[in-house]
Amino acid sequence: MVIRFAALVLVIVSLALMAGCVSQQLDTPQATPDRDRPDVSEVDREYHLGAEYYENKMYAEATSNFLRVIELDPTYQKAYTYLGRIYLEQDRGAEAVEMYRKAVDLDPNDADSRSAYGWALSAAGMYSEAAGQFDKAIELAPDSPDNYLNLGAAYDKQGLLPEAIEAYRKAVELDPENVANVVKLGNILYENELYADAIAVYQQAIVLSPDDFDIVKTLGWLTMKVEDYESSVEYYQRAVEMEPEYAQLRITLASSLDKLGKTSEALPQMERALELKPDSPGLWWYYGDLLNRAKKYNDAMAAAQKELELTPESAAAYCVWGKALEKQGRYEEAGSKFRQAVSCNDPTWHDYATKEIERQQRLIERREALKQQEEYDEE
Repeated sequence: MVIRFAALVLVIVSLALMAGCVSQQLDTPQATPDRDRPDVSEVDREYHLGAEYYENKMYAEATSNFLRVIELDPTYQKAYTYLGRIYLEQDRGAEAVEMYRKAVDLDPNDADSRSAYGWALSAAGMYSEAAGQFDKAIELAPDSPDNYLNLGAAYDKQGLLPEAIEAYRKAVELDPENVANVVKLGNILYENELYADAIAVYQQAIVLSPDDFDIVKTLGWLTMKVEDYESSVEYYQRAVEMEPEYAQLRITLASSLDKLGKTSEALPQMERALELKPDSPGLWWYYGDLLNRAKKYNDAMAAAQKELELTPESAAAYCVWGKALEKQGRYEEAGSKFRQAVSCNDPTWHDYATKEIERQQRLIERREALKQQEEYDEE
């Protein structure tokens, strides 16, 4: 699932004047035709050599060349953008911000530099300032989905949820076939518990990528959250077919089936999950709870005991055990198990166990009253 599932979603924009990536680092940079032209100035030669070093990930050498470029010509804007990129990759955030600021000052209409400057500001935690740069980048390049994605992420970090969602929606509107962007919109919606909206977006994503495991799994989780268990079962069954050894999928599938009253179908899913994760705390008591509903009380007690071997203070296991005993008419023993559940001091189960203790006492009194009535009738 998926499921914040919220790290900052930022797209590192490509700088328009950068050279293409080289597949492997070389001992010496490959020369470009421009660098060897006799009419190329010294500053341009230094720049091209720095670009070659950069593309070959020789950052120390690249930095030296770009600093030399700036020394020769302080207005050489492209050198600042390269230095900003290098400093970001070296986790030198403040220096990266300063380089991009200078690049933007030199060419305020460079949309790529604006976007990269915003990215550097975001990386430094300056989200309001970053949003301002992304806004300006959008003014310069209104058809760029990446700028809207970055703007949405900056808004999200400021807690400006409506603005963030609108920015993500605009990114999807500009590139509706980009499944990654659709998923990012779905993520911000479900992370903010807007489940119905998230489902609609994820359904758009699954049309684009029907065999994407994460999308299928997330739809299973989302539809379960809105109590659409029929859909949840459908999506989780598809996910299980894709990843049959994924125990958690089988557990959530079992839960959805159980919600539909299909306990007999839920049990095999839990059994397979337990085969995959036999020593996982929390699974055995739930299996026992399913067994109780299937009226397999001895098996339910055995499952509760297994849970207690793994988690000796499991209030849930004691409650499952107590309910199995109650169903067998063993009310005194059931009451004892529920008292043990209370002693675990688990706030999730405390009130339930307390009420069950009272219930067992009423059942004992009722049983005794019936017994007395039978004895009276015999007389």
